[in-house]
Amino acid sequence: MRLIKILSIPIICLIWSINCKTANASTLTTCSADSIIVIEPIPTQYPDTNVPRSPALVPISASYEAMLSTLFLTFTSNLGEIEVEVLNTTSGGYDSGTVDTQFHYAAVPITMGPGHYLILFTLPSGQRYKGELDI
Repeated sequence: MRLIKILSIPIICLIWSINCKTANASTLTTCSADSIIVIEPIPTQYPDTNVPRSPALVPISASYEAMLSTLFLTFTSNLGEIEVEVLNTTSGGYDSGTVDTQFHYAAVPITMGPGHYLILFTLPSGQRYKGELDI
């Protein structure tokens, strides 16, 4: 397993975020980036009964920029060190690393070539989120 280099780039991402609105599981808006990635919570357990639920607030927004082969992440607050796993389900390639969310932005290079990607995020609390991307 090879660790990917994950960069916290507040200045570049700040400039990038001025021209781009983000998406989460409940909203999807237009963006100048190539792909908006919808991030969904992964439930830890399912309730036995049908309980009315409100949409989950997702603290992570993501988009992919093809020209840079980079996944740009935005965080609603400082979530601490989160683990990011990137799996290319087409080729079987796998990378993982950690992101410091202190600056609320991060950039993750995607270096495994074309395919269908599953991106998993694990917060220090154990809460997990996922997103999918086709390159």
